[in-house]
Amino acid sequence: MKYQIIKTKRLMGLLLAAVLTFSAPAAWAFGATTYYDQKMEQTVTRGVTYEKSSRMTDAGIQNLYVLKVDLTESTLEFKEVESTIEYGLKETAKKMLTDNGAIAGVNADFFGMTGEYSASFGPVVKDGEVVSAGTSLNHDQDQYAAFFMDEDDNPFFDYFKMTATFGNSAKAIELASINKVTSMVFPIYFDRQAARTTADLDKRFSELIKFVVEDDQITYISQPGENVAVPEDGYLIVMSKDYRTNAANVFQVGDEITLNINSSVDLDDMEIGFGGGGKLLINGTEAPATSIVATGRQPRTAFGLSQDGKTAIFMVVDGRGDSIGATHSEMGAYMREYGAYNAMHLDGGGSSTMVTKTVEDTQLVVKNVVSDGSERKIMSAVGIFQNAEKGEVEKIAIAPAMKRTLPNKIMTFTVYGLDEYYNRIEIPASQVTMQAIGVDGTWNGYDFTPSASGTFAVTATYNELSASATGMVSGVTSRLKPSADIKLTKAGETATIAMQVVDTDGFSHWVSTTTAYEVADPSIGTMKANVFTAVKEGATYIKCTRDGQTAYIAVTVGNGKTVTAPQATNAADPLQKKVTKAADGAYYLNIIGTVHYSGDGKIDENTYADVRTKARNTVDSNAEVAIYGGTSDIKTAPKLDTLSWTGGYRFLNRGDTSLAMVSAASGGVRATSVAQYASLTRDLDAADNDTIIIVMDKTPGDFTSAAETAYFRAILSKYVSQGKAVFVVSCSGVGQWTAVKDGVRYINLPDLWKTDGSVNGNFSMLKLRIQGEDVTYEVTKV
Repeated sequence: MKYQIIKTKRLMGLLLAAVLTFSAPAAWAFGATTYYDQKMEQTVTRGVTYEKSSRMTDAGIQNLYVLKVDLTESTLEFKEVESTIEYGLKETAKKMLTDNGAIAGVNADFFGMTGEYSASFGPVVKDGEVVSAGTSLNHDQDQYAAFFMDEDDNPFFDYFKMTATFGNSAKAIELASINKVTSMVFPIYFDRQAARTTADLDKRFSELIKFVVEDDQITYISQPGENVAVPEDGYLIVMSKDYRTNAANVFQVGDEITLNINSSVDLDDMEIGFGGGGKLLINGTEAPATSIVATGRQPRTAFGLSQDGKTAIFMVVDGRGDSIGATHSEMGAYMREYGAYNAMHLDGGGSSTMVTKTVEDTQLVVKNVVSDGSERKIMSAVGIFQNAEKGEVEKIAIAPAMKRTLPNKIMTFTVYGLDEYYNRIEIPASQVTMQAIGVDGTWNGYDFTPSASGTFAVTATYNELSASATGMVSGVTSRLKPSADIKLTKAGETATIAMQVVDTDGFSHWVSTTTAYEVADPSIGTMKANVFTAVKEGATYIKCTRDGQTAYIAVTVGNGKTVTAPQATNAADPLQKKVTKAADGAYYLNIIGTVHYSGDGKIDENTYADVRTKARNTVDSNAEVAIYGGTSDIKTAPKLDTLSWTGGYRFLNRGDTSLAMVSAASGGVRATSVAQYASLTRDLDAADNDTIIIVMDKTPGDFTSAAETAYFRAILSKYVSQGKAVFVVSCSGVGQWTAVKDGVRYINLPDLWKTDGSVNGNFSMLKLRIQGEDVTYEVTKV
């Protein structure tokens, strides 16, 4: 076969064997500065780790997702994957990776957005075989980079260029591609790397004509639209009927053929190849952004290699949502931070997707938040593969479905094995011995039902291997929380009740089917499990009972007049008790809100002085520390150790207690002073006290950004999970309230003065008693 490869200059960054070093990225001068980073790392398989990094920056939240692959592991490989259903069919990254047997991966190359079918822009080489390559890229300027690894495992990045012609003695015609099927305006080379017949191609395009080429000779020319088998040792030239008539009519059966393919890379020597966007890093330095790299902060996907070529790095940064995306420069800095020395962009925007099956997952899971709201159907992905067969169980792991439950509510555990490559091996519950320590209860396979409240641990034993899960909690029910009242139009209609329990630590639990329901007037309707069925028109209420607490759901059927239900009950916060200072070795703190009046109302000077004096005398006695959580214009020297609000960050470390002042006056901590995130977490971690009190001028639930509210609460949850008592005390408004959510006590202390200058009767003080891990608090009016 006259298959002439003319190799042009290879555009390649040298990969020198050297020790990989990390340094602070200079790109920060041109991008977002990170003040806090919430990291989570998991094992995918031996040699592959997955990490999520959620960063609070001066520009907003940036969520990064990273896969690192140790290429020295002989059983690992990565390669481009496409649909296994039909050549050229768009599918989601998750489906393509799942169908091809990958354990992780990301979206890959750019592609045509229109229609159900398309083709990737760049070259594709898989397992040493050329799958596809196009002739339209990078001829006028370098725009779309590609990654290659040759048969000797030498990796490099190249702005791949190719031309292809097909000719007989009379004429040569240009080919649009090898196996890239797009609009079929120009002829393409088509072989068995694409399909065994043209049946699927003929469904998409009418009246295609195929030249069958074997041994450098045209052996057959099809009729328009005829389904043709692709020869095993040859190829087809596929074209439209119009092109055959107008530009290729000189070709006949029996013609001797020359196929010339000119490319910047000898594809026959490549083991792996896939396309992407512009280069991102060249030998550790940020590459200039090519014209096709989207400007500004966008969702992005990138791929790179370490300087020694031993580590592959895949990264996705979310954008256009809670996460602000990344610029070209930021993406380069992040890839360099994770060890990349040479790197390129992959397709971004709505295509950016990372899919991973960690050892904790039973199937591939989309890890990032795709910007389109659901997975985009794309042309290709890069998959990571573990080729080692599953072996013997070398260790076991235990995973609870949740960390908290309630008495008589099932908590499900999963126990699985891991072989030497961290391949997950499912273990039947019948082969595992389960034991709960700290709380009584019953086991049914992997399901544990505690019979009492308390903290407990669970141990699993399998063939002399064991694993434990600690810090499990069976909580105390504080209150029932039904979803809504019931309103039906007529008899016979039904309503399903969704019921939650909030425990005394503020965690919510679904208990829809384990709550007792009683209809006050059974003539109006009946209950079966958690489903109400209307019997006749009228009104009543349903009494809901669990763990000694009750709630009520109003019911109206038709034109029934709503009846008044009794008040719901709730259990008191076990930490909320009367606090009276005593010589007992405990540490006592008093906190009040804003004392200074800054409104337009007029206040008598004597009244102003007397009321402030009373407030000062109250906070300045019966404690070790007095905290002014809002602005104060009291000039009298305090009697106690005092910390006063200044509108900026402050920190006090006293009596095994960390007290921080954090301002969110501009709508959130980031908008006010993002550096507070770094100061707060640094000081809390360094002090490592059992009790944390954060005084603020705005409660996190009132932040302008819901994403920042969630981010701030995630920081608090870290300390809750460490067993610390966490209080967030906001000082604003004229109302006092207390709420417990996800282990955090949120308390609002109102201002001393109303906006009109009158004294606020709700003005209150928070008193705390702290002795090691024993913490109690009381809110009293002043």
